[in-house]
Amino acid sequence: MNLYKFQTINNLSLEGLIKHSLYFARTDQLNDPTEGMFALEGHSKDLKKFGILSMTKGEPSQIENSPFMWAHYGNELKGFCLVFSFDSFVSSIENSVLFNDDVHYQSGRTLLDPLSGDQGLEPPPGVDHDVLRDKNMYRNLFFQKPKEFENEREYRFITETSDSLQYDKKSLSKIIIGERMESCDETVLLSVLGNLGLLNKVEYAYVQKDSFKIQIGKFFL
Repeated sequence: MNLYKFQTINNLSLEGLIKHSLYFARTDQLNDPTEGMFALEGHSKDLKKFGILSMTKGEPSQIENSPFMWAHYGNELKGFCLVFSFDSFVSSIENSVLFNDDVHYQSGRTLLDPLSGDQGLEPPPGVDHDVLRDKNMYRNLFFQKPKEFENEREYRFITETSDSLQYDKKSLSKIIIGERMESCDETVLLSVLGNLGLLNKVEYAYVQKDSFKIQIGKFFL
C-alpha cells in the first residue's frame, strides 16, 4: 500500500522536495466547498487555523495507472507525483500530527457532538478520555466528505497550524513525472532531483496507446 501526493511545478513543491517536506493547507484552501462548514462552539482550539495534508492511498493500479487521478490531480499529466511507502511515511510524521486516518465518503454528514467525549463508549484501558474526545472531534469535522469525492481515495493528516512538515526521505520510493510536463519545468525538476541523488527513483507516466490506462515507465539518463 502506498501514499501518493500529486503536485505541479512551483516554488513550493520544489522547496518541499529539497527540504523533504510537505505543506499542510488551511481548510479554506481545499477544493471541497463543504470543508469547515461546521463551527465548534466552546472549544479552545481555532479550527480554522488547522493544517490538513491530503494524500491518496491505494495500490499502483488504482492510482498510478488511473487517467482520472492524473487528469484531476496530476495537472493533466503536466505535473508529477511523489510515491511513499505507507507504513514508512506515516511512522516518520505521526508523532508531529494530531490525527491521521482515511477520509470517509458519505451521502450525508454524521452530526455528532464532538465535545460529548466518547459518544457513550467507555474508553479502552490506558486511553486518555480527552485524547479520545479530540480524536472523535477530528474524525467528525475533518474526515467526512461527500460521496461524490470518493474517487480521491484520500488519506489525511491534521496539525494545529498550517505549515510544512518534514518526512523521512527514505519513505519516498519514487517520483513519477507526467509526459506532458513542459520541457523547461522538467529540466528544473530533474536538476533538483539530480542534486538530491534521486534520479534512480524517477519514472514517467504516459498514455498507453489504444487503452484508457496510464503506463508507468522507467527513466533513462
